[in-house]
Amino acid sequence: MRNDLRSAIGNARAHLNDAQRIAVLTGAGMSAESGIPTYRDAQTGLWEKYSPEQLATA
Repeated sequence: MRNDLRSAIGNARAHLNDAQRIAVLTGAGMSAESGIPTYRDAQTGLWEKYSPEQLATA
């Protein structure tokens, strides 16, 4: 492993160790793979029970 990459990983590790809170942003497919309900799935999505026409009005 190159020294600059090793240094960057070490710096990231130090920041994570010092952090009080950590947030991770992922792509849309991660929630479905983890078993968390998605917003847009046709049958099981969290927004399935709402009418888009009613939500999209002023």
